[in-house]
Amino acid sequence: MAALEHKPYIVSWNLTHGCNLSCPHCYMDAGCRSAGELTTAEAKEVVNSLALMNPAMMIVLTGGEPLLRNDLCDIVGLCSDAGFITVLGTNGTLLNREKLVQLQRAGLKGIGVSIDSTKPESHNAFRNFKGAWELSIECLKAAKELSIETQLDVTLTDDNYTEIGDFTELAVSLGARALNFFFLVCTGRAMRTFISVQNYDAAIQELVKRSKTETRTMLRARCAPHIYRVLHDSGVRLPEGTRGCLAGRSYMRIDPVGNVTPCPYMEESVGNVKNTSIEKLWADSQKLQTLRDGEYGGRCGRCEFTEICGGCRARAKAEHGDFMAEDPLCHYVPQGKGKLTLTDESQSDIQWESAAKQRLNRVPAFIKKMVIGVIEKKAREKGVNIITEAFVEEIKSRDFSKMHRPG
Repeated sequence: MAALEHKPYIVSWNLTHGCNLSCPHCYMDAGCRSAGELTTAEAKEVVNSLALMNPAMMIVLTGGEPLLRNDLCDIVGLCSDAGFITVLGTNGTLLNREKLVQLQRAGLKGIGVSIDSTKPESHNAFRNFKGAWELSIECLKAAKELSIETQLDVTLTDDNYTEIGDFTELAVSLGARALNFFFLVCTGRAMRTFISVQNYDAAIQELVKRSKTETRTMLRARCAPHIYRVLHDSGVRLPEGTRGCLAGRSYMRIDPVGNVTPCPYMEESVGNVKNTSIEKLWADSQKLQTLRDGEYGGRCGRCEFTEICGGCRARAKAEHGDFMAEDPLCHYVPQGKGKLTLTDESQSDIQWESAAKQRLNRVPAFIKKMVIGVIEKKAREKGVNIITEAFVEEIKSRDFSKMHRPG
């Protein structure tokens, strides 16, 4: 399949290895800043190259802790000026209102703050930093007051997977637009922590159940592509183009020194932006091409949900040494049926007014089909045959909780 068929729509950019915390679930094993981290000038070249590939992408600036870079506002400005949807991933302990204002002026659109427990004492003990929970919560409140979109980023483990309901209430109380549940991938320091297959499945089932009724915030599973199988089996209509693991297809990571990998949890580089253009790496990498071809091994290769799930390739690599092997955290046994193919039903019974269609131009391309699916599903439930701009606005504010971004 030609590389042009696979634009990068999401880029996770680890700006530094440095971090003021030392959390046991860190996939980067972050701590001290590393030699050779990309300079501001080198970052500008990366941004220019990415803009040539897709000026409408979302770029996630993270670390380590990105606030440890003195040029963070400059890099945010470069990304914003290029037209990217620019968001920040942070632990929130260094991000006060003054810094938020500076970042907002530079063009920052949103922040995701890592929260490990709804109990302050548990979060602080896990991060080995007294007061971390309180600082992170204050950061989220300040961002909300400034109209910066916020989300809570929770890494689920055996220790906190039972707190999904409590996390939801916390996110709602803080006015967060989304609550992301990351399912642990065993890389970096995260080799020391684990979520069992049983607890992983229980968490997926709980998220699916809650997502059907939760309208106050968006619930999303990350690094858990199997949620699409469960959603499909529970009767949720998945829009055409739904895909679980996007690594190397529409998603990539740039690490602090310029190495490009298919996703943040795959340490194996396809090359470095310091000596090869990122466009060339994306287009010519045989490793990325292998991921795009989708010829999986084990149960993933035999599964009827291959096209909408694909398993977690990073988890396969960590467990088996082969990113095309089966995902070890999936318990599903393939039923020997044909591959499930989703069809687009949107043209059959729903019409869109011109103004409503124009509203979709503001939606990032990588989630547009899913947004359309959410709106049309709600229209059918309400008996609406023609979607107006007012209807789109109503669904945007009330019902996007049923939208699951790529897992």
